[in-house]
Amino acid sequence: MKLHASGEDYLETILVLHKKLGMVRSVDVARHMRVSKPSVCVAVNTLKDGGFLTMDEDHFLHLTDVGREVAEKIYERHCFFTEQLIAASVDPETVEVDACRIEHVISNESFERLKEAVFRKQENEISARSKEIKDKPTE
Repeated sequence: MKLHASGEDYLETILVLHKKLGMVRSVDVARHMRVSKPSVCVAVNTLKDGGFLTMDEDHFLHLTDVGREVAEKIYERHCFFTEQLIAASVDPETVEVDACRIEHVISNESFERLKEAVFRKQENEISARSKEIKDKPTE
């Protein structure tokens, strides 16, 4: 089943809330995402039908292995783009909106290459700082 951005957002929200609260119900998702409970109900049913989550007898939501994999991928992207946009001095409100948009549309290849490029840049900066400290004359 192909997920739309909204489905990925629901999975990401469930992951984040589970980390924060331990257990997640539809009402928690509705509050966090600022959407109606009926909207969450429709999304939960769609995600259950797609095999991305389950609901137990107490109405707690649980990500399946596939659902967790998707949620973690989206959450990683969200965090990465949030950090990069903040580092670029983008307005905080714009950061949140743009990071959420970018996380859904970027290809796996482009995302992996961007992560590698940022990692290499950070490694080079650390190496340069270490060299400066090593080469600095002692007083």
